[in-house]
Amino acid sequence: MNLEELKNSMSTLDDVLAKKDGGTINFNTAACNSAQSRVAKQYLKNIQMCSVLAVVFIILWISGTDNSSFPVAMKGFLGIFMLVAAVVYSFLYRFIKKIQTTTSTPMQIMKQVASLRLYALISEIIFAIVLAVFFTIFLSNLWVVGMYKFWLVAAALFISVVIAAFMLPKRIRDFRDLTAID
Repeated sequence: MNLEELKNSMSTLDDVLAKKDGGTINFNTAACNSAQSRVAKQYLKNIQMCSVLAVVFIILWISGTDNSSFPVAMKGFLGIFMLVAAVVYSFLYRFIKKIQTTTSTPMQIMKQVASLRLYALISEIIFAIVLAVFFTIFLSNLWVVGMYKFWLVAAALFISVVIAAFMLPKRIRDFRDLTAID
């Protein structure tokens, strides 16, 4: 982009920002409600999945079943992490259920959706960091115990990341559709 194109873009942006026509914003309630139900359904599935995994890993942790490739301490950490994740997803689920696209003002809806996006992004980043640290420790332990197990888990992680990368645009679209305008 050269300097003239940048100047034209900036002047267009200034014109758009300076425009104060006082027009009302009308949300496409069908698209907003549909996106809200899809996001809520995803959070509900996450709550159920994390809760089941938390129960399984906490039972394994309490029972003290130990093997060299997956020590008891890692089971305890994973159980507690899944329990915390279930609580966070419950909070996000309650937050998205509070959004009332038919009765709230557009400013309230946009504020609630922006807060939801921020909370969801922060929680997903924290979860990703914690899981990266966990799998770094877990994979280094597997490397020492058995290389076959290491490569099996590494391949499963790679496949999971690829699947998540394909699902990400749909999730972004759902969050964008929460404030779909007519």
